[in-house]
Amino acid sequence: MQCNDQPYSMTPLRRTWDKGSRHSRGYGSAWDRLRKTILQRDCYLCQQCKRQGRITALCAKPYDHAVDHITPRAKGGTDDPDNLESLCRDCHDRKSAEEAAEAQGRTLTAPKPTIGLDGWPQG
Repeated sequence: MQCNDQPYSMTPLRRTWDKGSRHSRGYGSAWDRLRKTILQRDCYLCQQCKRQGRITALCAKPYDHAVDHITPRAKGGTDDPDNLESLCRDCHDRKSAEEAAEAQGRTLTAPKPTIGLDGWPQG
């Protein structure tokens, strides 16, 4: 068998998860400037952690923190600064997983039953 007689196609497969470049998705240089503005506004603190009473300073590494849409763009959210907040990597990953699960019609975790004073689940 010669190289040209391969039983499979040599054309590269298109990755189904590939949604195009960040610029084609609206995350170009204008987004970089807006992102920096939001991080400065939020004092480089994770807003989700702050709401829960924790102070999580965002690291200097560019991918240890994110500026996230409160209402996702897929649900009509905009790039308006009131719809953006800074999140640490853990909070951003958790929120992204919850949004993906919701989009697929499933819940990320099963709700925990309420336990009564007698030790048995209620309801």
